Amino acid sequence: MIKCKMEEGCPKGKTCCCCQCEERKDCNGVCDNLENIGNCGYAEMDETDAVLVMKKDTAAVIKAIAALTIQKKKIEEQEKEMRVQLVKAMEQYGVKKFESDSVTFTYTAPTVRNSIDSTKLKKELPDVAAKYTKTSNVSASVKIEVK
Repeated sequence: MIKCKMEEGCPKGKTCCCCQCEERKDCNGVCDNLENIGNCGYAEMDETDAVLVMKKDTAAVIKAIAALTIQKKKIEEQEKEMRVQLVKAMEQYGVKKFESDSVTFTYTAPTVRNSIDSTKLKKELPDVAAKYTKTSNVSASVKIEVK
């Protein structure tokens, strides 16, 4: 339940937010923030309420992002398949590089990559791992997964 922190309180003695009150249509003290609960300075929400309100307020954006994300995943899968075909063709014909009007394609032969197993290093040599650990600021983001 979304609670209201308005000092004057509800004229009907309720503690819930006007947006959730079943008597709001007949109330002369109803809040004017019903359409914008996310910006209401009086609404007190737990995380479940906040998610519900956010989903309602941003439904169009959520739907558009979901559609674009699904479309993006399909395009990335197509690109991956086409890259495999292109690598095979470039190997078959011995082509290392070529250009189109807008894109340059460069073949890179298979190699071996060396990396450090940071989990193992932290476990076996925690002082060394700590000494060479770099801290970076990371911007806020939203992770979106396609199912």
